[in-house]
Amino acid sequence: MRNSRVQPMVEGGILSAVAILFALISVYIPFLGAFVNLIWPVPIILLGVRHGYKWSLMATVVAGILIAILLHPLHAVGVAVGFGLTGIALGHCFRQNFSPVKSVLIGAVASLLSKIIVLSISAAVLGINPLADHSEAMSRAVEQAVNIYRTFGLKEEDLAKVTENLNNVLAMMKLIFPAAFAMASVVDTYLNFIVARAVLRKLGHRIDAFPKFTQWSFSPKILYAFIVSVLLLYWGKSREWEMVATAGLNLQVACSMLLMLQGLSVVFFYGEKHQVPKFLRWILVFMAFTNGFIMQAVVFAGAFDIALDFRKLRRPEPPENTNAGE
Repeated sequence: MRNSRVQPMVEGGILSAVAILFALISVYIPFLGAFVNLIWPVPIILLGVRHGYKWSLMATVVAGILIAILLHPLHAVGVAVGFGLTGIALGHCFRQNFSPVKSVLIGAVASLLSKIIVLSISAAVLGINPLADHSEAMSRAVEQAVNIYRTFGLKEEDLAKVTENLNNVLAMMKLIFPAAFAMASVVDTYLNFIVARAVLRKLGHRIDAFPKFTQWSFSPKILYAFIVSVLLLYWGKSREWEMVATAGLNLQVACSMLLMLQGLSVVFFYGEKHQVPKFLRWILVFMAFTNGFIMQAVVFAGAFDIALDFRKLRRPEPPENTNAGE
């Protein structure tokens, strides 16, 4: 009995120390620290897989307390609360052998909840709205960009158009902030899934992987949600319901990103099938993120693939056994 408790305590202490080291690196080593900060949940995930979520929760609390002592309480909140829940959730999902998609979805919900909690604590402790500060910083960035254009000798009427365009982009970014928050949660959860799975495989654990990118296919529910987002956006704008229009816009942005991934998967599938050079495929990926027309084309390709299943990836449902009772 004593040995069964000693091992998780020892491993918990070691992995908590690794988490604290990650926090120190994120503060004192700028470039490497940004990446290390994103994968902070990995030690928590490992502990959860090996010994259960109770130990990973305990390690998160211990690491948070020590980070608060060594660095700053708010930094401890940002790290332990901001990333700890993701680690606990993914560790539990791995231990329960959930599918990769289900694991990332649960981890993304935990990550999103963590971000909301961190923002709420920061606002309560500092008495400021972090989102408002972020908006002010973006407004100052617009002013600096306009000043740079002015030094290049642009006319005032041209500068006015540039300022209007940048302000429109800024206003759009403020509106789609919830969708951006949700997508960021999915991205950092997916990153931790990949890193933790690689480490766990080295330790002898078998964790299912995502299918190849060329085999990715989202549920038709994504297409239905996209249609709903268009309707919400139309009704919200036509009847001047700002909250409905904003909800529709955020849902549309999130669905569009998923449809674009599906469209890029289709492109890579046929590129691989017809032996198109990889660098040409990656050029198309770059253009999809930088050119609005190509982005829309890729989104529509993803939507049509969901509707028509060009790649024949969906498995037909097995026929019912009508002779079961005979």
